[in-house]
Amino acid sequence: MKYCQLDRIVELVPGERLVAERTLRADEEYLADHFPKFPVMPGVMMLEALHQAAAWMIRTGNDFADPLVVLSEVKSVKFGDFLCPGETLTVKVQRTKEEGQFVSVKASGEKGGRTTVLARLVLEKCSTPQGSAIDTDERVRGLVREQFQKLFGPLENLVRAVKSPCPQDGQIS
Repeated sequence: MKYCQLDRIVELVPGERLVAERTLRADEEYLADHFPKFPVMPGVMMLEALHQAAAWMIRTGNDFADPLVVLSEVKSVKFGDFLCPGETLTVKVQRTKEEGQFVSVKASGEKGGRTTVLARLVLEKCSTPQGSAIDTDERVRGLVREQFQKLFGPLENLVRAVKSPCPQDGQIS
């Protein structure tokens, strides 16, 4: 993945909720053009951070059985504050609905308590259950597990014991 938009996972309830962080570095390749005298994280990269967090939440929820998770829809996007180099984006994603291969997610990004991006995402779990493709899926599943461990460490170390998997009001705070 050329642009990994998550540095660390700080909370994980597999398949239900994930909180991650991303500190924007001044040497990010795309900041040279966005904008030359006022570098800020592009909105599409903020959306990519939300997508990556949601995909990891989904993958960990079923032990990486669906390694390929693609973004199908982005709805109700709202951008707030800019994210500048040195600032940390806190990404929160929460599953709201699952129908077949489609998972709906409420997602947000904030810095210092101020909203930078809000969106509702629909992701599709893609796998190929036919014959020879099973070997390919297993290989991809292994590669995705390996990528997760390289990026964030062992899954067992990230899953936290939580009394209630969702906030009281069912909202991402």
